[in-house]
Amino acid sequence: MDHPFAIGEVYANRKGTYEVVRIDDQAGKMLVRYLDSGEDQEVSIRIQARIWNNMQLDEQAEVRRVDEEEAQYQRGYGAAFTGLKISDFKTSTEGTTWRSRAGLAGEVALVASEATPYTFLSWSIYRWPVAFLTHREDYSMAAFEMGSRKAKFTLEVDDDYLHYGLYVEKGDEPMDHVWDWPRLVQALKSDETLQSTVVAAESEHGARFIGRMSKGDEHFHFANGLEMGAKSLWDESQRTSLSVEERVAQLERIPDDHWGEIYIIARMPKQDAIDLGVDVAKPIARLFKVLLPLYEAAVR
Repeated sequence: MDHPFAIGEVYANRKGTYEVVRIDDQAGKMLVRYLDSGEDQEVSIRIQARIWNNMQLDEQAEVRRVDEEEAQYQRGYGAAFTGLKISDFKTSTEGTTWRSRAGLAGEVALVASEATPYTFLSWSIYRWPVAFLTHREDYSMAAFEMGSRKAKFTLEVDDDYLHYGLYVEKGDEPMDHVWDWPRLVQALKSDETLQSTVVAAESEHGARFIGRMSKGDEHFHFANGLEMGAKSLWDESQRTSLSVEERVAQLERIPDDHWGEIYIIARMPKQDAIDLGVDVAKPIARLFKVLLPLYEAAVR
């Protein structure tokens, strides 16, 4: 008899998931054992095959529906992006479009979504040469009060470089469960696998794990932070001057009334980024994928 079943394999019907215990092709029957209840039942092979095939078709239709639904969130992403231009590399946003969802930010969101289990959305930051990316299910970056509390992937340009990586902020008042900073710091402190992720990002992808703090209402982006008054917690030019554990200890010492920043960030020289054209999104997305366990530890 032609059917999809094999002894010892697991299938499902409308009643539940079951294991095939015995098959009698001549009689057209098989003995199945339901995994939840342990109940044995003799069933018709023909009927169960039809149910199984229909459930597979239902599952495929659901996958298509979800894919179509996810696609609508990224409609137009990267549609106008042909590569970065010399005129994009400046510390203002005047005359630039790379931060838009049709530009580099949207293209990176598409490539990162293909490389990870998440659908990423991008958010341009008003008057900053910065765009943030977050996964769709988490939150909207449109509200500053919410956005500052959350981990996000970041894209940024200055006169000479394209910067990209993970960015997490600490508040200057008591932080509740909405803030991702305490979760990430605690995870980095206790999880050796996450510490190894940082080491790999630095040694294999040219990223730097940087900590900064500042006091006051002024907020800075990465490229202008130090000149605008942020203080680096350790030597940013030396990737291995302190271990991950030692740097986390420094982060824990930031005073409660100070803002804090974690960057795990790489940079690409301007000409290299221009020469890559549309493919500039690929190394960015590769680093984001490497950093994904840290992002997940923060937003979990």
